[in-house]
Amino acid sequence: MASLAPPSLDNAGMSDQPATPPEFDLALAEAGAWVGSGPEGIGESAVAPVTEDPLDVEGEDPAGALRQTLGMFATGVTVITTGSEDQVHGMTANAFMSVSMEPPLVLISIARGTKMCDLLHEGGHFAVNVLAADQRELSDRFAGRAGPDAPQPSFMIVNETPLVEGSAAHFVARVARSYWGGDHSLFLGQVEYARRTEGAEPLLFHGGQYGSLTAGA
Repeated sequence: MASLAPPSLDNAGMSDQPATPPEFDLALAEAGAWVGSGPEGIGESAVAPVTEDPLDVEGEDPAGALRQTLGMFATGVTVITTGSEDQVHGMTANAFMSVSMEPPLVLISIARGTKMCDLLHEGGHFAVNVLAADQRELSDRFAGRAGPDAPQPSFMIVNETPLVEGSAAHFVARVARSYWGGDHSLFLGQVEYARRTEGAEPLLFHGGQYGSLTAGA
């Protein structure tokens, strides 16, 4: 892209949970054919039956309690970016993980019903921008919570993909596979570019609050 318009911000709003796609209409008993015959590490334990038991969490709001419990897992903060028609689209996310070193693979989880989910497709590109400790305001901006004095992000372009400048690390990946993940979609990306900022401290997130490695020092 030669020029890029200001970013559009994707909030984490959700639409009604979609029905399971047809390709997942497979009984676990049938999937059990993998047991004893699959690749190493697959099918080594008995297949658990599907149940409709309610979620067992404390509190009267199971979804809220689950969200709070998941929040006890401390993570970094990323901004996922992609380009479309000379525009930058980005959203704040912490559902990011490394998958494989050979080949180099990473995984992101994006809420279905967001614009970002609509833009990503197999063969397309996305960037994972690992935010630095001094980029809290950018995290809020890409989460749709920007204050009136929030700084405007600046971008550089790698493989026709926008990267947030000043981040602690950058990854550019090509979507190799996409998967249904309930109310989210999972995008497996093959990394084509990776760069880190020497000495940068990452922005952390835990229990619904930002933190840093030196917060308790």
